[in-house]
Amino acid sequence: MNPRMVPLGELCRMDRRSVPSDDPGVAGLPFVGVEHVVGGTGVLNLGTKSRIGNRKSTAFRFDERHVLYAKLRPYLNKVATPGFAGVCSTELVPLLPRDGVDRDFLACLLRRKETVDCAMASATGSRMPRADMKALMAMPAPFPPLQRQREIVGVSKRAARIHRLCDSAKICVRDFAPALFVKTFGDPVENPMKWEVGELGEVADLAAGDPAPQDREAFSPDGPPFVRMQDVGRDHVNPALSVSADRLNPIWLRENRLRVFAKGAVLIPKSGASVNLNHRAMLAADAYVVSHLAVATPDRSRVDPAYLFWWSVHYDPRAQMQVTTLPSLKLATLKRAKVMLPPLDIQRHFAATVEISSRAAIAANAAADSASNLTAALAARLIK
Repeated sequence: MNPRMVPLGELCRMDRRSVPSDDPGVAGLPFVGVEHVVGGTGVLNLGTKSRIGNRKSTAFRFDERHVLYAKLRPYLNKVATPGFAGVCSTELVPLLPRDGVDRDFLACLLRRKETVDCAMASATGSRMPRADMKALMAMPAPFPPLQRQREIVGVSKRAARIHRLCDSAKICVRDFAPALFVKTFGDPVENPMKWEVGELGEVADLAAGDPAPQDREAFSPDGPPFVRMQDVGRDHVNPALSVSADRLNPIWLRENRLRVFAKGAVLIPKSGASVNLNHRAMLAADAYVVSHLAVATPDRSRVDPAYLFWWSVHYDPRAQMQVTTLPSLKLATLKRAKVMLPPLDIQRHFAATVEISSRAAIAANAAADSASNLTAALAARLIK
């Protein structure tokens, strides 16, 4: 049975009780700004002191009954349900649920895509859009019975808890490989375990990629990947780069000589801001590469590709860079970089352990996506 549809204003009212900046009664209350609300989740990160206490702004009062809705840049979907009394920025509108409306259900409605779309459709301002609260209060919204509202909230909270656990797992997995590298092999600069040391140019073939083709006919959606700097920088550190924004036309490639680099090659930026940012990637498939990237193809009889990749993550080239308008790292300098060379079987054992953690990361990502989809699907089903 479909719920009754009513204007959002019948579910809540705006409770904008203004507080003067010099009001001594709110000096000790927590201050919530738009920047403290995490988009999509409503988590509050209060990392700064009360600006009210410092007499710097006018604000609205709120308490545990309110939902805080960010009218500034509504596409960020910032909706919070504070568990305390405080004061908030005037860019956050305190909404008070009416009788028969569960506060968390109201928050779920405000976070829906339909609400975000409605807020953006009536927003004013291009650079910093603000929701038209009058238009938002007129938006049609479902008004199911209170028991059904609480069922929807229960489903949403359980899915959100799963999502948080998945996010925590992803962070642990992300930090696992660099920590394991140092624990297993020691700091690559100090080499406390006194491993054999060689130059990068001795254990890997170092080359630059090719200039990016300028001919539009060079690209095709079904061809092999052409990796650019932005592809490497997308994830900062990516041990399995397989997706690139551009792909090359196989017919064009037959007429133009570009070097293809094999799966397992390590990509290190050699010019531009990414040099300072230490972006790294390892090819998960054969690919063509732009000339701004240095490509280290490992000699697998001496160095495991995954070991070399995680060594590169710890390698900081900034002391050897040329000081120019844009950061620049020469291939000759990179070839002389010192690489610890533990026995190959230890490298491979490290690589196998990291591979297991990578599979865990993939599983965590899939679980997080499933939790998000489950939240949306079940909430939509219960609202109907």
